[in-house]
Amino acid sequence: MSTESQYYSYNPEKRNIFIEIHQGRTNRFKEFVVGFFLLFASYGSAIVEVFLRRKFGERYITLAQSIGIFLSSFVLFPVLVYLYVNFLELVGVNIRTINLSQVRNSGTFLSIFMLIFLGFAIYHRLEIKRYGTAYDFKRFSLSDGEIAPFWYKIIGRKVLGVKISHYLVHVLLEPLIPILIGLIFTFIAFAKLTGVLLIVCGLMFMAKNFSKAQQGRDWVLDNIDKKITNEMKYDVFIGQKPKKDTKGVYLPIELPEDEETRKVLYDIVEDSFTTSDEIWVNDFLDEKKKGGQSGNG
Repeated sequence: MSTESQYYSYNPEKRNIFIEIHQGRTNRFKEFVVGFFLLFASYGSAIVEVFLRRKFGERYITLAQSIGIFLSSFVLFPVLVYLYVNFLELVGVNIRTINLSQVRNSGTFLSIFMLIFLGFAIYHRLEIKRYGTAYDFKRFSLSDGEIAPFWYKIIGRKVLGVKISHYLVHVLLEPLIPILIGLIFTFIAFAKLTGVLLIVCGLMFMAKNFSKAQQGRDWVLDNIDKKITNEMKYDVFIGQKPKKDTKGVYLPIELPEDEETRKVLYDIVEDSFTTSDEIWVNDFLDEKKKGGQSGNG
């Protein structure tokens, strides 16, 4: 890092042109489709989350949302029947052989399952009430719940040569539980529709967790890139150093050949930096000194 840039520290509120010019490969249609899917995935995930996790934040799953999901299951029933029938056709089963009484039994079992879901949702709301809903900083109100304790016993270990990490648990292993249970249910006559629901919700849960993990990773990388670009900004503007000497940072424009002109330009666009902490410390000492003088007076 150049000597001059050591006198500046990163200000995250300012614009960073180096990052802006490198973020051109965006797919707005993909973002819309993914965003639309995640809108439903958030509610679909709740159906399995109440069984897999505990200690939710008070704003993560409200009782009104749980009741809405419960009521929506009755609207969803025909959709599940449609998906199930199409699945059977896909695997070569003649749908004329479907027993209507089994379909009704599947609907009954699905209703019982959703009642159990609502019961668990109410239990979690009572759990939230127990550890408080006041503004006391005891609990992150948007917490998506804690994973089951047994996961912590295997995190960090190697299973079949694969190291179990928090990421692997959240994105793959935890969502696999409802998916596998759903697959088993599809072989049980009266639980087939519930099995389809669990598979769909498990996949939604997996997609939601993956999306959250990617957002977290992007946020960390964005902040790392901001720090790097602000460290290298002086070397790019004034030193005109190549990418190999600036950690890959560059500005694809022709800058003035005169160094003094580049310094003036640098001062004009220098809005991503602020004064260093040492200067603020001096100001703090000055204020403290003034306060002491006024107190003695």
